[in-house]
Amino acid sequence: MKLFERAIRRAKISVKMSVGYNPRPKIAYPLALPVGIKGIDEKLEIELCEWMDVSELETRLKKQLPENMQITSVEPISSKVKSTVKDVTYVVKPKNGKMPEAGIADELLSKDAVIIQRKGKKRAFNIRPSIDSIKTDSQSIDLDLKMTPEGMARPEEVLLHLGLKVGKDYEISEIVRKRVNLFS
Repeated sequence: MKLFERAIRRAKISVKMSVGYNPRPKIAYPLALPVGIKGIDEKLEIELCEWMDVSELETRLKKQLPENMQITSVEPISSKVKSTVKDVTYVVKPKNGKMPEAGIADELLSKDAVIIQRKGKKRAFNIRPSIDSIKTDSQSIDLDLKMTPEGMARPEEVLLHLGLKVGKDYEISEIVRKRVNLFS
């Protein structure tokens, strides 16, 4: 977040500020990236003080960002509507090619409910409605997870139900969030 705050300031882009004792620029990620998980196609929302051409905004930002940070697209959105996450895709590359047993993904997807108990939460959570699809090949697992009114499954919760344990079969750093889709 600090990286973008500094780049925006250096690019002389006028951003709206929050009100209160400690005003902050109105910059937000619609879905925070969990600690240890890598992100490829992340979304960032910036609320500007005045309208600016998207190509001008993109050009100014690109000049201020490090070479390894890329902006793939810039789109205008209404400031009146808060963006909400529609779905997310994660890719997992387990250690030593350890993959789920054949048929376990289909078995998980055929269930109506997969109940888990999250730490610090009193209510049980059904992760099954959040699991859109599970695709495996010889080296990786693709998890398509969608947002539900109750919330979204975490990749490590789905992997646990596929028979993979964090620290033994994969590390959190081997999970990559490769796509975040927002409702338009």
